[in-house]
Amino acid sequence: ETVALTLATGTGYTVGTTTAVTGTITNDDLPSITLAVSPSSVTEDGTTNLVYTFTRSGVTTNALTVNYTVGGTATNGTDYTSIPTSVTFAANSETATVIVDPTADTTVEPDETVALTLATGTGYTVGTPDAATGTITNDDVILPSITLAVSPSSVTEDGTANLVYTFTRSGVTTNALTVNYTLGGTATLNTDYTRTGTTNTVTFAAGSSTATVTVDPTADTTVESNETVALTLATGTGYTVGTTTAVTGTITNDDTSVTLAVSPSSVTEDGTANLVYTFTRSGVTTNALTVNYTLGGTATLNTDYTRTGTTNTVTFAANSSTATVTVDPTADTTVEPNETVILTVAAGTGYTVGTPNAATGTITDDDSTVTSQLSINDITVVEGQNNNAILTVTVNNPNPQQITVNYTTAPIDATANVDYTSQTGTLTIAPNTSTASISIPILNDNLNEPDEVFTVTLSNPVNATINPDEAIGQVIITDTLQSAITRTLPNNVENLRLIGTNNINGTGNAGDNKITGNSGNNILAGANGNDIYCFNASTLLGSDTIQETTTGGIDTLDFTGTNTAVRVNLGITNVQTAVTNNLKLTFSANNTIENIIGDSGNDRLTGNSLNNTLTGGGGNDQLTGQDGNDSLIGGSGDDLLTGGNGSDNFIFNSSNLGIDAISDFTPGSDKIVLSKAIFTALQSSIGNGFSQPAEFASVADDDLAATSSAFIVYSTGSGSIYYNQNGSAAGLGSGAEFANLLTVPTLMAADFALIN
Repeated sequence: ETVALTLATGTGYTVGTTTAVTGTITNDDLPSITLAVSPSSVTEDGTTNLVYTFTRSGVTTNALTVNYTVGGTATNGTDYTSIPTSVTFAANSETATVIVDPTADTTVEPDETVALTLATGTGYTVGTPDAATGTITNDDVILPSITLAVSPSSVTEDGTANLVYTFTRSGVTTNALTVNYTLGGTATLNTDYTRTGTTNTVTFAAGSSTATVTVDPTADTTVESNETVALTLATGTGYTVGTTTAVTGTITNDDTSVTLAVSPSSVTEDGTANLVYTFTRSGVTTNALTVNYTLGGTATLNTDYTRTGTTNTVTFAANSSTATVTVDPTADTTVEPNETVILTVAAGTGYTVGTPNAATGTITDDDSTVTSQLSINDITVVEGQNNNAILTVTVNNPNPQQITVNYTTAPIDATANVDYTSQTGTLTIAPNTSTASISIPILNDNLNEPDEVFTVTLSNPVNATINPDEAIGQVIITDTLQSAITRTLPNNVENLRLIGTNNINGTGNAGDNKITGNSGNNILAGANGNDIYCFNASTLLGSDTIQETTTGGIDTLDFTGTNTAVRVNLGITNVQTAVTNNLKLTFSANNTIENIIGDSGNDRLTGNSLNNTLTGGGGNDQLTGQDGNDSLIGGSGDDLLTGGNGSDNFIFNSSNLGIDAISDFTPGSDKIVLSKAIFTALQSSIGNGFSQPAEFASVADDDLAATSSAFIVYSTGSGSIYYNQNGSAAGLGSGAEFANLLTVPTLMAADFALIN
C-alpha cells in the first residue's frame, strides 16, 4: 500500500514541488493457496483431462512449491497417468496446474474419482477451498449376450408348421443389432427348405430383445430319412456368443413308402394254408390309401389260384399301416411243377414304391406219385491238385417236382477249416434231373501227411427220400497222386504212386516226395527235395531205375512191407537184384542215395561214401556203412553191423532187441546209441555219456554182468554189452545181452550216447 503527500498553496510561500511524493508500505504477510478443478468430470477413453488449478494470493514475486495429497477411488498410475504430490508456482505467477490424464481401457467398471487436497508447506498458507475432486466417467459398455433356441424342435416335411429359431439378447436393447450365424445339418437350403432372409444374419430391432429366423420345409413326395437344420451362432460386432453349440431342428419325412412281403413263402396246392401278401406303408397313416400292384409268376389267376379282390389294387384302412392280399391255391390232381405267384408294387397316387417292392410265393405241387431216393458217392481228392471235392448226389427216379436236400460236413481225421472248408447248405435239384453236385473247397498245405477223411451227410429232403445206406459221402484227402501213365508230380502234390503193369515213369517235384512204382519197369526220379522211394517187393515189381543227383536232397529207399530178404548196395551203379524174383534196381549215378529201410527179411544193406542211415528192421540183417559217418540200426534179430570208415553210430531203439555183432567199433570215434524209451532203467540225461556215472560199468567176464549195480555193463573179457535192467538186484531183470564188440576194445562211458 502507498502514502502520497502533495504540497498545497498557502500564505507566505510558493509551491516548489508540484507533484505528489509517494511512500510505500510493503505487505510482508504469507500468500494463501486455494484449489479448484475444471472440468469436474471427463470420460475414461476421451481426449479431455481433469485440470486442477492452484491459486495464490499475496506476494507472487518468487517461485513457490506447494504440497498436496492424492486420493479418490481411482488409482494413481493405473487409472490415470501418474502425478507427483507437489506443484510449483513460477515467479510472478498467481496460478499453477496439475493435469490428470485418464488411462483408456475396455473394462466395464464404476466411475472413479481423483481427489487432490492442499497440504501444509513452507512459504504459504492453506486457503479455502483447499480440496478439489474430479470424476473419471466409465465409458465401456457391457455387450449383450446372444442365445439361440428352436421351437418346435421338429416339423413334418409337408405340414404347415415351421421351425422357428429364436435369437435372444441380454443387456442393452436400445439400438438395432445384427447377429451372424452359420447353417448346417443334413437338409439342403432351397431344396429341402427355405428361410427368412437371404444371408446368414438376423437383425434385432431397436428396443427388441428377440429376433427370429423361420425355416419352412419344402413339400415333396420323396421317401427319405428325416433331415436336420442346424443353426450355430457366429461371432460379430457388438455382442458375445451365449449359445456355443449348434441348435438343431428336424424336418420329419411324412411321405408314404409301400413295401411288400409274403408269408408263408410256399404252400401246398391242395392244402388249407394260403399265401398272404402283406403291404406295409411307412409315414402318415391317417387316411385310407389305395395301392396298385401287378401279378406275375408261373401260376395262372383263376386257374391255379384265386385272390382277395377283383382288381390289382389293395386299400389301406385309415390309421392302418398294413393291408393284405390272400392267394388261395386251387386244388387239382394234375402232376405238374411247382408254380409261383409274384406280386409287385406298382406306382400310384399318394405313395412311393419302397424296397422290397416284390414278393414271390410258391404253390407246391402235391399230386406227384413219383418216389425219388437220393444217394451220395464217396470220392478221393489229391491235395494240391484238386481245389474242390465235388460229390455227386444221384436221384434214382427223377421227379417232376423240384427236390431239395440239406447237407453238412463233419471231420473224421481231417480238420475242418484246415484241411477243408466246413460247410452247411441246401442242394436244389431241378425237376426231372437225375444228378446234382456238392462242391467242398479243399485247403492245400505243403505237408506230406497220411490220408485225411471227412464226410458229407444228407438230411431233410423235400419231394424225395434218402437211401439210408448211401446218406453219407466220404471224402478222402490224399497227398498221393495215382497214375497209370508216365507222370510228373505237379506243384503242391507230395506223393506219386504208379499203378497198373505198364512200363511207365514217375518224376517228383521240388518238394519232399514219396514215389512208388508199379509192377512194370519204371524210371523213378525224385528231383530236388528229400525223397523216399517205396518198394513193397513182396510181389513182382519189375526192374526199376532210380535217377538221383548229388544235389537232390537226402533220399531213402523204403522196403517196408517186403517180407523177403533185401540186397542193396548204394555204392554201385550196376543192375542188382534187390529182392529175388521180384525187384531189380539200377542207380543212374553213384553216391546219390543216403538211406535204406528194410523190413522183416534177412536184409543185406550196404552204404556208400555218403553219411548213410541203414535200418534193418526184422530179421538177421547185415548192415555195412562203408565211408561216411553212418548210422546203423539193426532192429530186432541178431544183426551184423559194420560201420566202415568215419565216425559211426550203432543205434539200439527196437523193442525186440537181439544180439547185434559190431565188427569194427572204434572207441573215441564211434558211438553206441541207446534209446531211453527201450532202456527204461537209465536216468542219465540225453546226450553223450552217462550223466550218472554209476549207470555204466566194465567187468572182467560175462558172469559178473548180472552182479553189477550198473544198468549198462561191458564185459572186457568177451566184448559183450549187457542191459542189467534191475541194477544191483540178482540177475539182469528184463534185460539181456544186446551187443557184442567183436574186436573187444576198451570201452568207456564216453563211447555211449543216449536218445529219447
